Formats: sequence, C-alpha cells, structure tokens
Amino acid sequence: MMRRSRIDIVVDILKTVNNERTKTQVVYQANLNFKRADRYLQMLQNMGLVEKERGRYRITENGREYLNRFNELNAVFQGV
Repeated sequence: MMRRSRIDIVVDILKTVNNERTKTQVVYQANLNFKRADRYLQMLQNMGLVEKERGRYRITENGREYLNRFNELNAVFQGV
C-alpha cells in the first residue's frame, strides 16, 4: 500500500471540511490520527485555506479555489 503525499492529505482535509466538521470528524473522514490532524489543520489555517469557528472547521474561499485547481490539474493528468 502506498503512503499518501502531503498534497493528498491536504486535499482529503479540504474535501472533508467542505461542509463544517469537528476535528473528530476530520480525523475519521480524512483517515488521520489526532496529532497529524492538528498539524495539518493548523497549517491550513495559517495558509488561509481553512477556518475554525465554534469548534468546527470549514473551507474558506481560498481553500475552495485551491481544491478546484487541484481537481482541474488532476483531471488533466488522469488523461495523460
């Protein structure tokens, strides 16, 4: 089984928080442990891709744009 890249983990988190999610939901849906989820969520908040409000995480407009561009590039490379 291959390990996921950092970009794959970021994309999984962004897809998860597309709807507001708690940290526990992020951990289970993105298949992470709590320590790793903390590090990635903090990084994504610092980058402005995710925001936290009342204990729930959600994607920002910048995060949506990042996710859309990733999906576009991924579609191009799937066709190669």
